[in-house]
Amino acid sequence: MNTETAAETGTATVTDTSTEPGRPRIVVGVTGPGHERAALRYAAECARRDGAEVVLVHAVHPPYPAPPPSVLLTLDAAADVGPWVAQEVGREFKELTDGAVAFRSVWREGPPARVLAELSHDARLVVVQHRHPHGLGRLLTWSTANGLAAHAHCPVVSVPPSWEPGAAPNEVVVGVHEEGGPREVLEAAFAWADATGASLRVVHAWRLDAVYDDIITRRVTAQWREEEKTLLDEAVAGLRERHPEVHIVLEVRHQWPSDVLVDDSQAAALVVVGRHGPRPWEPHHLGSIARTVLREARSPVMVVPLG
Repeated sequence: MNTETAAETGTATVTDTSTEPGRPRIVVGVTGPGHERAALRYAAECARRDGAEVVLVHAVHPPYPAPPPSVLLTLDAAADVGPWVAQEVGREFKELTDGAVAFRSVWREGPPARVLAELSHDARLVVVQHRHPHGLGRLLTWSTANGLAAHAHCPVVSVPPSWEPGAAPNEVVVGVHEEGGPREVLEAAFAWADATGASLRVVHAWRLDAVYDDIITRRVTAQWREEEKTLLDEAVAGLRERHPEVHIVLEVRHQWPSDVLVDDSQAAALVVVGRHGPRPWEPHHLGSIARTVLREARSPVMVVPLG
């Protein structure tokens, strides 16, 4: 059964998710009209800048078996709800953009994280919206962004519901490891800063467990800061030449990395982090820093796939 359909796009009706050859595509995960307005605005900004097409995707979970059948979403009901959501969000996007951004809206059956990860194969970017509820709701709304960021084949940007164009200083913050790695994360941050006219803050932070931290840092902090700044400067040298218009600040801080990035997100246009690459003994996964920043950040967060 083909569970994918298309909704009104303002210009044409389509029946698949193909796009013009060579035209970039930005995929946006949506759950219903009025639910992801920040993510829609963010995707529209990116599409205008890159000349991209936006694909609005609503994923419908497959029905689960009874009991009791009377309160469950059946496959027939999903076939009605899916196209309605896609159509209504398409109308919302058209109103937000005054019809100036090319888009299509579709629905598919399956878990949202898996559906969006599959569509990321030939997308430039996948955009979702994260929330900051409490308790169980916090865990549930966080899971789609987490699962998607762990398995997507292109960068994923998670946007907070309060985001508005130009609301934060135009600065990109990128978290890096020792010696400025991973390289893919630095490259993505430089490219984004260059494309948006933003400054770039390259941040490396570290801290040891309490039992060791005070003893060791008293001896090595000053020397370590200077050495690490030298390594960061060497790491960005080639990218600095490729992006001469980007103003760069190198920052070394003695603090938990996730705390630093979450703090910086309060005055950033974008925070960029990497996920762990594939290892011989485990699949793609998010590290603890990426998970925390995705959950707590107050700015959009980009997670870059590695390796």
